[in-house]
Amino acid sequence: MPIEPATHHPMDFRRIVTGLALAVVLLLVLWHRGWPLLLVILLASALGLWEFYSLFWGHKGRVSSRVCAIVLGWGMLCLTWLHRPQDALVCLGAGFVLAAMSFLFRWDVVEEDNAFASSGIFMAGLAYVPLLLLPATYLSTTKLIFIIAAVAISDTAAYFVGTRFGHHKLWPRVSPNKSSEGAVGSLAGCVIFCAVYGAIYGKTGWFSFALLGIAVNAFAQLGDLFESALKRSVNVKDSGQILPGHGGMLDRADSLLFAMPMFAVVDQWFFFF
Repeated sequence: MPIEPATHHPMDFRRIVTGLALAVVLLLVLWHRGWPLLLVILLASALGLWEFYSLFWGHKGRVSSRVCAIVLGWGMLCLTWLHRPQDALVCLGAGFVLAAMSFLFRWDVVEEDNAFASSGIFMAGLAYVPLLLLPATYLSTTKLIFIIAAVAISDTAAYFVGTRFGHHKLWPRVSPNKSSEGAVGSLAGCVIFCAVYGAIYGKTGWFSFALLGIAVNAFAQLGDLFESALKRSVNVKDSGQILPGHGGMLDRADSLLFAMPMFAVVDQWFFFF
């Protein structure tokens, strides 16, 4: 059944300027790599965690739990950076133990029906942000540029195609502003970029890179929809306001958080580069 045409919004030039500025900063950081890259990853993790917890605890709630999660997340990222991923998992396990202790003692005192909810949110933040960011600490510069560019082109194509041609809503209960046309444009843009990249630089040819583009785009769109569902569940439009035209760190990185781990797994089995 056709859906009524969505209302078209004018282009947000703040979004374009912010996107270009982020691209320049990322290219500079990836060029130098080393400590600058690690610092950017740690900053992204901290901001992403703070925004995630703010969705459920408000902007000032449970500060000690947020700081603890940020420290544990930094531990996971730094240890993986130092080629000690087994110790990074210990940090994740330590987070679960702390969450379990918090639940146990709080429930024993007040016997809340939802006493486990905050502990679950604490662990969900660690799994959602720093755990999914781990591949950024060990993927090569070439691979990082590829996956970041593929996701950025997916998002950009979705924005411009959806803004200009969007008439049918993709999933209104999850994200009322996303259109099916934007989703198709996102897929087409990502596949074309990956195929061209594969034809020029890849070891396996354009067709295998086109298939990789389908997988990258699928996970990128899933990540975007997941973050939209989180915001809808708590009636929030943006996860933050740190990036003009984009919202918060999670609003900008949601697609990458899903696509990058998938790419890292595929990269272990198929040698595209």
